[in-house]
Amino acid sequence: LDTSWLRLIINEFDDHAVEQAILLKEKNSGQVVVTMVDAEGADDFLFASAAKGADQLIKLTGDFSNINNHALALAYADLLKELKPDLILTGVQAHNDLDGSVGPLLAEHLGMPYVGYVAGVTATDGKVIVRKEYAGGLIAEIEVKLPAVLGIQAAEQPPRYIAYSKIRQVMGTAKIEERA
Repeated sequence: LDTSWLRLIINEFDDHAVEQAILLKEKNSGQVVVTMVDAEGADDFLFASAAKGADQLIKLTGDFSNINNHALALAYADLLKELKPDLILTGVQAHNDLDGSVGPLLAEHLGMPYVGYVAGVTATDGKVIVRKEYAGGLIAEIEVKLPAVLGIQAAEQPPRYIAYSKIRQVMGTAKIEERA
């Protein structure tokens, strides 16, 4: 399949992870740092994240054209060891290869617990309560001690729409920090 003519967009699960992070910030304060590898559409997604409310934007630079999820998790782990976040939110699945192993691999490299396919998060005093939905209308709530990695399937509300004019405005003020 020749994908050279396609314009790539961020996958829906990653967009939900950013939305959930911003919702947590709005409810509990804190700081949202959005990181992404240097790929087509990266700057657009990072600036859109800033327009939604992200505080810091980091783009990992290098050749990621043929990287697998194990190497990608290692690259993110090196950055996150430096940043020392309390909570890491990832999408649960890539839209182009149906693979969702970055979150669990990242948790393993960082020595943190991982819960995937999360559909709601509540933060309280050094822990989060995560909600997972199962077939048949079953819902589980799991208490997870921080720091932790969560794979977000759906944010508590749909990702907010940001007008392109606001994204263009943010492009003039927000800075994308590049890290090798």
